[in-house]
Formats: sequence, structure tokens, C-alpha cells
Amino acid sequence: MKIYFFDFRKFRSFLAFVSAAAVVALLLTGVMMTDLSALVVTKPKPHAIYKVKTERKVAALTFDISWGTQVPGPVMDILKKNNVKSTFFLSGPWVKKYPEFPQRLVKEGHEIASHGNRHIDLDRESASTVREEIMTAHQSIKEVTGAMPSLIRTPNGAWNDMVLDVADQAGYKVIQWSADSLDWKNPGVDVIVSRVLDRAHPGAIILMHASDTCLQTPDALPRVIEGLKARGYDLVTVSKLLEEGPGVLE
Repeated sequence: MKIYFFDFRKFRSFLAFVSAAAVVALLLTGVMMTDLSALVVTKPKPHAIYKVKTERKVAALTFDISWGTQVPGPVMDILKKNNVKSTFFLSGPWVKKYPEFPQRLVKEGHEIASHGNRHIDLDRESASTVREEIMTAHQSIKEVTGAMPSLIRTPNGAWNDMVLDVADQAGYKVIQWSADSLDWKNPGVDVIVSRVLDRAHPGAIILMHASDTCLQTPDALPRVIEGLKARGYDLVTVSKLLEEGPGVLE
């Protein structure tokens, strides 16, 4: 008969080895999980863009148009004379009613963007209504100009998280402004010019209008362009501006 003796020291060494192996396995699992989680790309939450973060003196002149035929032409004439390309946010019904103007904008190299369909505050509407407003305007702009806009300035600048999400799902960035000319109030040509020049900064998005209610814009615009250029600013479209740096909320 064989007699076996229990070696406690060897057993203790075995337990230590098993424990160490378990710890190593857990650590390796944690590292692998961390590496896998790093591979998961989380889409950033959409946000409204008020300006672009850059140190270079570059800014975007932008114009909203929702109605009229008297102001758009002179504004385009001034931009052409000064060799400035701008971004125009156009409402769907205006584009359909006066196709010669948006078509001229495309021909002269300006950026076509959307100002929605009806001039209503989208943050007070349902998601389905917001989607319909965006896509109706998109289709109108596409049919008339051939352009596929990807930037939108919501009517009255109204937005909330829902509007941002719906716009993002439709392939749009929501563009606001960091320098407001207040030209829609017709406060006086001098006031319009000084407001723009005083608020200009690297990466600025400048809000102006070319609807017929903005009677002082054509007189103010040459001085605005001259003043910005004298201060060393390059004037570009919003999309070109976004190539300079990230679009930021504040």
C-alpha cells in the first residue's frame, strides 16, 4: 500500500500561482475592453455655430433673404464690384417665386444656404413640422439652383436641442452669428456700419439682410466691406470660414 503525504508548501505555491494568473487575466480583459471602447466612435452632439475659432483675420458676410426684389440685386452688384463671396440664407418660397436671383447667386460664386420655408420660429413647432420645413425649403432650393445646401439659419434664429437634432439628421449645420448689423431695423447707415466694424473679430459670422424691408443695407454695405478690408480682414463664405477652425457656440 502506497502512502501519500500532503505537501502544504507546494499547495500554497500552487494557490499563489492560480491567484496571480487570475489577476493577470482580469487585467488583460480590462485592457482589451478599454481598447475596444476606444474604437467606438461617439458622434458629437450637434450645436449651433455662432463663430469660428481662429486667430486669423477672416470673417464671413452673410445675408438672409425672405422677400422682395429691390434690395437683392444691388447687394449682389456691390459684392461683385468688390470681389466678395458671401453666404446667402434663402427661404424656400422666395427662391421659387424669384428664381432669377438665386440663380444669379450661384452663377457669381456665392454660397447657397437655407433659411427654412415659412418664416416661423421652429423651436415652437413639433419635430415633424421642423423636418418638413427644412426639407421643403431644401427641395425648392435644389430645384431652382441645383445646389444642395448643408447650412441653415433658422427663421428669427430660433432653435433648441430638438431643432438641432432634426437639422443634423437632415444633413444640416445650424448657423447663427456673432456680429449683428441690425440692418433689418433700418437704424441708420452709420449705425449699421459701426455695429459691424465694432463687433468684427477673427472668425466672425456677420449677419446682414437683403430682403426689401432692409432699405439701408445697400448704402451701408460698401462701407462695411471697405472698413473690414482696411482692418485686414479676408471675407469668405461660411463654409470657407469653417475650414479655418471649429465652429463654436460662443
